[in-house]
Amino acid sequence: MDLSQITEAIQRDAVWVVFVNVLLQQLGLPVPAVPTLLVAGSLAAGSGQAGAMLVAAVCASVVADWLWYLAGRLFGYRVLSGLCRLSINPASCVTQTEARFVRWGLWSLVVAKFVPGFSTVAPPIAGSLRLSLIHI
Repeated sequence: MDLSQITEAIQRDAVWVVFVNVLLQQLGLPVPAVPTLLVAGSLAAGSGQAGAMLVAAVCASVVADWLWYLAGRLFGYRVLSGLCRLSINPASCVTQTEARFVRWGLWSLVVAKFVPGFSTVAPPIAGSLRLSLIHI
């Protein structure tokens, strides 16, 4: 798929393309969301869909985090161990991630969105630690 095909798809179904792309990326698939968001942002400036695209991206991110939270709550640290197997240093991944989460508390869920790698493992840790959804 080249850039012109992506541009045409975004123009036709911009909000859904953004939602699906961000959802897949936040679920941990190796899907680059940044190029799609850049193209969507440039197209939204002229079409007036910027608000809808922002809502779609935020909703997709929240849905993915909720699914990871539920996976952590249901399966505990097995989910985190599985995610950490994919990391560069799987031996220290679980302990380092849990230490960050315990040190920063609930703010780690906000900070996690800006720390590569931590954004994927923070919601399952919150579920594993049985944090209430009200706090999240």
